Amino acid sequence: MTITLAEQFSEKLPTQIPIVVIDTETTGLHPGLGHRIVEIGAVRLENWQVTGQFDQQLFPERHMDSAATKINGITDDDLIGMPLFADILPELLTLMEGALLVAHNAHFDATFLAMEMFISGYQSSHPTLLLPNPWLCTLQLARRLFYFDSNSLGSLARHFRVRTGTTHRAIHDVYTTVEVLKRMLAELSRQNLRTVGDLLHAQGSPIYAPPPPAPLYVPEPIAQAVNNGQSLRLVYMSAKNRQTERIVTPKYISQHVGVDYLVAHCHMRDEQRTFRLDRI
Repeated sequence: MTITLAEQFSEKLPTQIPIVVIDTETTGLHPGLGHRIVEIGAVRLENWQVTGQFDQQLFPERHMDSAATKINGITDDDLIGMPLFADILPELLTLMEGALLVAHNAHFDATFLAMEMFISGYQSSHPTLLLPNPWLCTLQLARRLFYFDSNSLGSLARHFRVRTGTTHRAIHDVYTTVEVLKRMLAELSRQNLRTVGDLLHAQGSPIYAPPPPAPLYVPEPIAQAVNNGQSLRLVYMSAKNRQTERIVTPKYISQHVGVDYLVAHCHMRDEQRTFRLDRI
């Protein structure tokens, strides 16, 4: 029987295992609707000493949402010429190997990373998960154990008197999260929550990146076009019951709140668009 990393870490102290703290910046909020990662920051810690760092902007193959740009300050022009996620994945996997992953709102970062790994065609050796590392979430720990008025990373940093860099930029938020985590763990140890198992249990359970999308049904012409990178002509019914015909180049199939979507380059709009499969 295979022993999971969470089980291997269960009786260990955080200082006794490798920890990788991660933050991502994205084009928007929903990877299932075609949003992508545009920046990743990560540091690997062993006994709180930095043994590795990753800091890279990425080309997302789509436009930034204006709302996302207002938050993180990243524009389409900033991302021209940047590598694709698939190009940096080997280096990122090496950094994360055998580590407990930590993020503020880990579900968000884990879900985006899993979708990017799926889009890149990555094949995991794990039977169900693209990324088998367990995640510890400072947001969940704050919500369940500290009862602050606000659980944002900035609010936690102010409470714990952590100096911050540029907010909503990946590597700066990573180092803020590291210092917040140290102070949280110091307080939790006084509540006899010391081991990694204690902490994962305190947040509810280990968090894992979700498995790849599993659409219920993909019409054969669309499946072939996705696999072969071919364009196709489709008739689409909008939410306002307006029927349009357009040529698209399918990229991948995704899911959002139980609905299957085709993410494709729309030649009529000359940009990435997302289409509900049940309206094609």
